[in-house]
Amino acid sequence: MAILTVNYNGGGHIAEFLASLTGVTYPNWALVVVDNASSDGSPDEIASLFPTAVLIRNDENLGITGGHNAGIRHCLSAVRTPPLRMAEEHGFDYVLFLNNDTVVEPDFVDRLVRAGDDRTMVAPKTYLYGRRPLLDDTVGDFDWWRGVWRGWLYGKPEPPGFDRRQPNMASLCCLLVPAAVFRDAGLMDERFFMYYDDFDFVRRAKAAGYGLHLEAGAVIYHRKAASSGGVDSPFKLYYATRNRLHLMRKHLPLWRFGLFLVYFLGTRSVYLLSLAARGRWVEWRATVRGIADYFRGRLGRTYQVADFR
Repeated sequence: MAILTVNYNGGGHIAEFLASLTGVTYPNWALVVVDNASSDGSPDEIASLFPTAVLIRNDENLGITGGHNAGIRHCLSAVRTPPLRMAEEHGFDYVLFLNNDTVVEPDFVDRLVRAGDDRTMVAPKTYLYGRRPLLDDTVGDFDWWRGVWRGWLYGKPEPPGFDRRQPNMASLCCLLVPAAVFRDAGLMDERFFMYYDDFDFVRRAKAAGYGLHLEAGAVIYHRKAASSGGVDSPFKLYYATRNRLHLMRKHLPLWRFGLFLVYFLGTRSVYLLSLAARGRWVEWRATVRGIADYFRGRLGRTYQVADFR
């Protein structure tokens, strides 16, 4: 099994992430890190702190989607190296997506692997870093009418029966995925760059016949949006706004997308008025840019974090 993570200027949290991985009790795994042209010295820090990791250095920032695809291609073609468990003649049986702004419990991989099989993706229970028992919104039920989580869990304690839920959606903050999924459902859609790409991937995987399971006994902790400036950053707001539209149009028939668009533009208009009333013009421009760029067909990488400062 490969643990795959993408790094972009992650120096502020990468050491703690790697330190938590050294305690992982599952025996058969390898770490694959894809660096997206970081400028903060974190790639060298990774090489020093975790010398056994495969470190793929991209020449430019390819986003989470391009970074994941580079890592997936490596994982599918990696030469068999016992005792690591590989698929058939080449490549890993499983890829465990894991954000590098997480900290993990030592037994989380054991529990994910026991709960999964070659037709099932498995997600852990994810708490907000330093804020247990408050949950992150990495697994749950996605509303394909409104393009939002149903019963949003972010920043809330787990509701009754949460551990027994069978969700319809999970993010790639942490998700165990059988390698065959990439053959049947394809790689990441790089038009997203980041945000909502994981919902697209899980939707395609489920359409290809793969299940999704929550293993609540596997626990990790997540620093939300650590690499993109924070939960409410204009950078995140831009990509989330644009890509929500892209996700819904990609997976809905035109009439359903039309209904969604009426709802979306109505709620965004109210949101923009609220931002204007509070003088939050950077966020206002990020939202307008996101909507405009979707309709102009400007997908993929368009802006960097610095463009919104």
